[in-house]
Amino acid sequence: MEPIVILGAGLAGLSAAHFLQQPWVLLEKTERVGGLIKTEVLEGCFFDATGHWLHLRDPEIKELVNTRWLPDQLVTIQRRAAVFSRGVFTRFPYQVNTHGLPPEVVAENLVGYVEAVYGEKGRALREREPRDFAEFILRYMGEGFAKNFMFPYNKKLWTVDPSEMSAAWVGRFVPRPTLKEVVDGALGVGSDALGYNASFLYPREGGIESLARAMRAHLRGGELRVGVEPLAIDWKARAVSLSDGRTLRYAQLLSSIPLPGLVRLLAQGASGVPDEVRAAAGRLRATTVTYVCVAARGQNRQPWHWIYLPEPEFHSYRIGSPSAVYAPLAPPDTATFCVEFSHHGELTRERAEALAVEDLVRSHMVHAAEDVRFARAREIPHAYVLYDEAYGAAKAEILRFLEHAGLQTAGRYGQWEYSSMEDAILAGRACARRLNA
Repeated sequence: MEPIVILGAGLAGLSAAHFLQQPWVLLEKTERVGGLIKTEVLEGCFFDATGHWLHLRDPEIKELVNTRWLPDQLVTIQRRAAVFSRGVFTRFPYQVNTHGLPPEVVAENLVGYVEAVYGEKGRALREREPRDFAEFILRYMGEGFAKNFMFPYNKKLWTVDPSEMSAAWVGRFVPRPTLKEVVDGALGVGSDALGYNASFLYPREGGIESLARAMRAHLRGGELRVGVEPLAIDWKARAVSLSDGRTLRYAQLLSSIPLPGLVRLLAQGASGVPDEVRAAAGRLRATTVTYVCVAARGQNRQPWHWIYLPEPEFHSYRIGSPSAVYAPLAPPDTATFCVEFSHHGELTRERAEALAVEDLVRSHMVHAAEDVRFARAREIPHAYVLYDEAYGAAKAEILRFLEHAGLQTAGRYGQWEYSSMEDAILAGRACARRLNA
């Protein structure tokens, strides 16, 4: 009996292997499992590949994490996040914490919200669903919030104007405030508990990669191969050509690798793919994120776990601080930071390292450049999938072909979506259950 082959040992692939009740082979091209769930130790400082915080909603997954994968190994952390704009820190989410900004900015945000949600000015948008992300922002937050935070920040994060993006992805990721929340936030009695990540879980030891290592340690019923890369897939013959020279035949194939990459593998196989599928894969876009791991002498100057930087004088869109989130991630008297930049390949690592130090000083996260012990850049390709005009039709074209070819996809990149760590675990479980049936 041929096994089920799983491409990619990120959280979706590991989850699928865990839940499968048939023989499987899990292929990972790197030497470590986890995908982006990796932790690097630099001079005693622990850095994840940007902020990876665990949120658990599903009862079965929660039970697995807490009793099998990481029993008694998780700490609960209450988010302390801020926005740095107009030279001041305000608590996050911005739309319900404007107290402390210049009065004219607070007034512009509040009046814009009322006009959008209740006034005549916003009537046209209220009578229909938003056509794009820009209209979503204007419909639910108004022109002030759009101008002062939502438009500039999201353009920096996604690299395109919000009008070029669909609003289909926002879901729980972009909170829609009530009038009371907006007013309370303007008066300084607002809450910073709004949003899906108001609290999160994090491993006591080893960084976020501890989760991936634990999932690997508990796998049963199959074979994990690391350091092996698929080179081509013949979907009619149900065979994968591997970088070690072998050919692996499969009963079913589940992919958690980036969707355009899967199409390229299929195009390399003897069965090929239709031209329209290749063209659709070429229309799928994503940003590249360069993150710079920084260590500075002394304790954290600010209390924030991470800050958002909407203004154009800052090149980064976000700065996280692992040492502020969880002190054991850095040695005593050391503050650590993860400075994030979104782009399409035009930013070199050397330039990112220099800009990271500039932004840390300018945002008052560190006193001076001389305090920095090191700044080392790392890169994430396909970091944020772009929900642009081409996205929906292109993805649908590819998924129709994959269904015809009998292939399944799971996870953030397999499904080519914006989603969380738990979403990836759930997607792997869902695929496994379909294959078990």
